Amino acid sequence: MELDDIEKTNTTNVIIKKSTFNKLIIGIVTIAIISAFLGGYVLGSETNTPSDILKDSKKASSQTPTNQPQSQPDPYQSSKKIQGSINFEVPSFVRFIGDESAPVSIVEFGDYQCPFCKRFFDQTEPEIKKEYIDTGKVKFYFLDFVVNGVDSFTLAEGAWCAEEQGKYYQYHDYVYSNQGKEYSGWGTPENVKIFAIDLGLDVEEFSLCLDSKKYESRVQQLTTLATNLGSTGTPTAFIGNSENGYTKITGAQPYEIFKNIFDKYLE
Repeated sequence: MELDDIEKTNTTNVIIKKSTFNKLIIGIVTIAIISAFLGGYVLGSETNTPSDILKDSKKASSQTPTNQPQSQPDPYQSSKKIQGSINFEVPSFVRFIGDESAPVSIVEFGDYQCPFCKRFFDQTEPEIKKEYIDTGKVKFYFLDFVVNGVDSFTLAEGAWCAEEQGKYYQYHDYVYSNQGKEYSGWGTPENVKIFAIDLGLDVEEFSLCLDSKKYESRVQQLTTLATNLGSTGTPTAFIGNSENGYTKITGAQPYEIFKNIFDKYLE
């Protein structure tokens, strides 16, 4: 501050000239705006809402057409039969729901702790099952894609131990119906064994299977497959068949998105 900016009076008060005062106000306001911006950025980065997933997937769709079909009018809204861009084989050990001869498959890669996978399970999967799986048009596969740590691995291994007793999808449905909060400890081996009791499984046999880590490598194999197919989060679904290839859908999209693609493959 320059000396001529300050006028001394007969008292001990110091009077700041108007021009200098205005400069100070502008400086304070500028600092406040910058602080608010940075604060908002940090706070925003800590959240991951369903709308964020849809926004991210829409951005991805502008780069990769198979990611978000609703933003790509062609080929999904054309009169031509759809042609997928991804080819792969579902491992033979993976069980499915539906008619074996169904011409179209939906392959979901999911994590049992993933809240968006639960949203898909609650809101979208029932309609798909009613309209396409139960009618013999589509068969459904669930494959592990572990992204949420150790408990997610345990939950996935538990599904394969349940499969030994013929209850893979019963376990799948039970876990998603009773899903706890991510990283809250609800997927520990002790809790998973309680799930086995609720499902009427032979708990001793189930516990031996789970404790032995018998299916750890299988869960890792499926997670690696998801990554190799370009999956970056859960849920990720692939719709199609070996003849026409598969189309990827990222995120817990609404039923209408899946319906549109199913119908194109079924033409």
